[in-house]
Amino acid sequence: MTVAALALAGCSAGSGAGEGDGDVTTITFGNWRVEDQALWEENVIPAFEAAHPDIKVVYQPTGTDDYNAAIQSQIESGTGPDVIMCRPFDVNRAWIADGYFDNLKDLDGIDGFTDTALAAWTGADNDPYCVPIASVLAGFYYNKTIFDELGLKIPTTMAEFTSVLQAIKDNGKYTPIALGSADGWQLSYNVLDSIGPNYWAGEDGRLGLIDGTKKLTDPDFVAAFQAVADLQPFMPDGYQSLTYEDQMQLFTLGKAAIMADGSWDVTAATATGLDVGVFGPPAVNAGDQRYLQEMPDQGVGLNADSKNKDAAKVFLSWLASADFQSIYVDKVPGFFSMGSTPVAYTNPLAQEFADLKTDALLTPRLQLDRLSAGTPPLDDNTWAVLQTVFNDGVSAKDATAKLQTDLDSWYVPAG
Repeated sequence: MTVAALALAGCSAGSGAGEGDGDVTTITFGNWRVEDQALWEENVIPAFEAAHPDIKVVYQPTGTDDYNAAIQSQIESGTGPDVIMCRPFDVNRAWIADGYFDNLKDLDGIDGFTDTALAAWTGADNDPYCVPIASVLAGFYYNKTIFDELGLKIPTTMAEFTSVLQAIKDNGKYTPIALGSADGWQLSYNVLDSIGPNYWAGEDGRLGLIDGTKKLTDPDFVAAFQAVADLQPFMPDGYQSLTYEDQMQLFTLGKAAIMADGSWDVTAATATGLDVGVFGPPAVNAGDQRYLQEMPDQGVGLNADSKNKDAAKVFLSWLASADFQSIYVDKVPGFFSMGSTPVAYTNPLAQEFADLKTDALLTPRLQLDRLSAGTPPLDDNTWAVLQTVFNDGVSAKDATAKLQTDLDSWYVPAG
């Protein structure tokens, strides 16, 4: 077990550590955000404790690679933290089924989140078991200087997007889009799951796959895969060996005009001083409803065996508030509030990303809810199949057929 894991095990809900001194109750917060420890201890927790002087919060991170195993071991041995950072979708659903968390449907503040925001942390009863605290978005970064130089406008439809890419290619000075196929996850999460919802109508298509009313071989899904494949003529030479890190370098050196990426890279995308903007995935046709990928990243739940549930619930309700959101997500540029109350961001590119949510219907990544709980998981399989589309010339029709056949080999629709 790692040092962080040992620390987490040593001060826990079952150890009596929550009894505190005098009238102060100490609660422990288990999580995987080691990199955010200073932020929580210097900014977030002091703000909570100032408003709730009778509660002390101890931040106890474990490295992300060790986190799942550490939490499971601690919960099963009765030494788990009072509040627990929740993984989204299938991992957390298994933890809910195993009784790790208390139901939070009656928690003060939980009604400030939409059903879509809560979906990653609901149980089989469709009740929420974790408070959503942060998500990431996906879109297209663009070099404003290049766009100005070439007289380009932000595309709002796929036809306009293709025209913009073609204009950049025809100019010959820049690579139209920094995109490679060496990393399948990038093709899946930052391209297919970004532009795809505009074809399969977001939650309509995603939930349709889950309940069995839709198939990956349906025309809307095939069209989405084809739209991804259609980017190939605008990718760099040698794109087959271009990694995610290479794409970022190509963009930040000013050699590529556009980059498909997630919001978590708002700092990296501007590290070299470029004037960078972001636009959302273009609609298929003018006037169509826009969809935007919002991927749940972090939630926090209540350990069902906590000895300090009253204090823990006060903390969880505060995490559901705009007061918390305005502190936390503004300090980690590229992560966003999932609450219904708008939050302002001091990082201008983060604010541009947040503004993409206006008038858009939000939807998480296609593959991660239930559809990757078996073998082969749709998630990993999509990475590999998209690579064959770019590297081996597999058609969109054949790619979706393989994915559906493999999914049918183990998945029984929830409907």
